Amino acid sequence: MPILRASIELQNTMRTLITTCALGALLLPFSPADLHAQDDNLVPNGSFENGDIKRLKSYGQLEEITTDWFSYTDAPLDLFSTDVKSEKVMVPGNAYGYEDPSDGNRYAGFRAQSKTPKLARTYYQVRLLENLAENQMYCVSFDISLSDLSKYAVNGIGAYFSDRKETQPNLGIVSRDPQVKHRVDKVMQLVEGWETVCGTILGSGTEEYMTIGGFNGSRDLEEEKVKKPRNIAGIQQLHAYYYLDNVSVVAIDAKSQCNCSKSSSTAPDLVYGGPSLGSDMPDADVLSRSAVYYAFVKRTFTEDGKGTLGRIAGILKAHPEWTIEVVGHCDNDEVSEGKINPRFADTGRKRADQVKRYLISQGIGEGQLTVIGAENADPASTKDSDLARAKNRRVTFRIK
Repeated sequence: MPILRASIELQNTMRTLITTCALGALLLPFSPADLHAQDDNLVPNGSFENGDIKRLKSYGQLEEITTDWFSYTDAPLDLFSTDVKSEKVMVPGNAYGYEDPSDGNRYAGFRAQSKTPKLARTYYQVRLLENLAENQMYCVSFDISLSDLSKYAVNGIGAYFSDRKETQPNLGIVSRDPQVKHRVDKVMQLVEGWETVCGTILGSGTEEYMTIGGFNGSRDLEEEKVKKPRNIAGIQQLHAYYYLDNVSVVAIDAKSQCNCSKSSSTAPDLVYGGPSLGSDMPDADVLSRSAVYYAFVKRTFTEDGKGTLGRIAGILKAHPEWTIEVVGHCDNDEVSEGKINPRFADTGRKRADQVKRYLISQGIGEGQLTVIGAENADPASTKDSDLARAKNRRVTFRIK
């Protein structure tokens, strides 16, 4: 059903101003949009601009008209564009809502959740220009906007990478674990303007295809009902339908080069709590098993860390004959940050130096303490997870 709009020119102007101001305020100085502007985007036709638009008349024609993109399932893919006659798929106003492109003159649309079998979820798959290189970090980003006539907004939207083209010959949910999604997997409900879903992936050398869509099943899916904007005519449909634009995969050197919009809620940096040490444990064992843990690229310890250092200071006072090594560690991402920003170089040693200064302030003789910067050479965990990285951001102690 086409959208009926009053004072369309005024509405268009207001929407454009809102979107422009929002993006200007929300994007960090170095954003995925900056990355996309570079020539090294591995996603072909990332803004859906290529193809013969003259044939676009209705839903489900994206694969017929554009290049490079194809459906993961049997559900057809939608394309929207300026300069078309059909009110179903025109830009900015179409049968699902009203939105200007994030980039160029076109955008796609996918269904991330549906309450009716007639409206199946849709998934966009593309073959990258080249495989992700082994041990190379990439910034993955794409812009989405919830359509005005969606009754629901959901979480679980992300990008899944595979080493081959995958297909699912039905209309069901794609049961895959996306390597990239919103940092806190929040419900994406921005209607006026665009939100960026972005994150990093470390290449294994085999990733050749990327799929974008809504991956959460009923157990993990969060949904919220959305009120229809007052200036939009039409009936809300029982689904969560998102416009999609500006898809990018770009090689980077450190995570700080892949900043997401500040409009997105962010999770606090994870600080590992450490193991529980019994009060009756021998002092030598307490010292060797103790560690002070840190947030990402931080050198200031937490209150829990201060408590650990208080116990260490008490042990060293009871054993003035001991000399110990204060060993500073960091995770692999912190090493990468140090390569592009001298401020974060040698983070492990800097942590150990600060711990040494604190112990001296607590009455420990400087001669009892030797600082070593192990950096990422002696990880507590080699797993690729947030918890593993948090375990590696630490200062440990060894009796010499």
